[in-house]
Amino acid sequence: KQWYQRRVAITAGCVGLKTKFATDLGLVHCEQAIKLDLWNGSLIHSVKNIVLCVSPLHDNKPTSEPQLGDTIALTSCDEKASAVQLLEERSFLKDRAALLLPYTSNSKCDFPACGTNHRAPKPKHLSPLKTERCNEISDCVTVVVKTARRPLLAIRLAKSIQTTLNRNLSMIVIDDGPDLHPPEIMDEIGNFPNMTYIIGDREDLGISEGRNIGVRMVKTKYFINLDDDYVVSEHTDMPKMLEMLDTTDLSLVGGKCKNDFAGFMEFRNDEKTGKSALMYYPGSCVVESEELSSYPGCYRCDLTANGFMARTRDILDVGGWSKEVKIQEHKDIFLRLKAARKKVVFCENCIIENEHSDKGVELNNEIENSYDKEAYSKLRGGRHKQMRHMFLNHWNVARLIKIENETNPLTWD
Repeated sequence: KQWYQRRVAITAGCVGLKTKFATDLGLVHCEQAIKLDLWNGSLIHSVKNIVLCVSPLHDNKPTSEPQLGDTIALTSCDEKASAVQLLEERSFLKDRAALLLPYTSNSKCDFPACGTNHRAPKPKHLSPLKTERCNEISDCVTVVVKTARRPLLAIRLAKSIQTTLNRNLSMIVIDDGPDLHPPEIMDEIGNFPNMTYIIGDREDLGISEGRNIGVRMVKTKYFINLDDDYVVSEHTDMPKMLEMLDTTDLSLVGGKCKNDFAGFMEFRNDEKTGKSALMYYPGSCVVESEELSSYPGCYRCDLTANGFMARTRDILDVGGWSKEVKIQEHKDIFLRLKAARKKVVFCENCIIENEHSDKGVELNNEIENSYDKEAYSKLRGGRHKQMRHMFLNHWNVARLIKIENETNPLTWD
């Protein structure tokens, strides 16, 4: 409801039928508006005892995976109706604040997200007089992990941190619900007094919302975000990541994982189709010109892997992750940081191991048998395409284009 109010405020129009005899919806004079009701998660319109549902159309067919530019129409409710999520207006506007940035329209980029096309300056060292150094990493850093019914992987990660640092860090694990794990697993979780293990109230909480919950619970200045199948070691060099955040104006220091995500991103019009697109250039930032002189092996980037240490306040300030994007959330948080001109660095010598059977690493039988791998894969697999569309729609672009082997593609500062 509040989203429609916002649209009305901007366009001075209301939702109605484009023409008298058509079913396509658009913005019309408010005297011609139609009444829409929310029923069972869908928007419906009743006329002469006939109930029609609001649905997105792709190639004139109802779809549950709409793309930018698709039309909205009234269809039979037997078809795939649009799922409706109500958001508070303030949350909606803050969530999409990056799309309100000023931008200069040109042939290469002529849509709102183009306002994020800038590169943050390289990090600066803070004055020693203004620097509050962290004496104990356990006083300043909390670990945040989102898992999906894989508690033994989270426990393995906790053990690797304990072994590496010879101490425990506060750890917040957010799990999907709603059921508790077997007593023997809950007992093992209880062996880690520094671990706060939260089981959600629903089955499919989503990575983004889980991480948001975790970060909001953090009481320390920094947190380290890790996937549940990560393992840290002395090669992760968490003290170095902490030192960089302590002594510079960086917002985030990313480590190197199995997949090298580090790179730059930019919005532009696709040269082939002319449609709006997000261009992603993996590896483009790992060049000499982007290397930090004070920290060899660390580079100014737009994007790193999901293993990173960050300032808690900075992640909260950009609104965290988009909660409706349950997976495929990776680029979202980094685009938010980029839009806010927060500084991000990738360190290829801070190595985080990604150890899982899905990644070619054989696990022990206890971990392998502790969760339903078929259900886990089905949930993720079935969501990839849908969440990819959700992510693109969130940033108001039609395509994500990955370009390999193109170094330093941006031309502006």
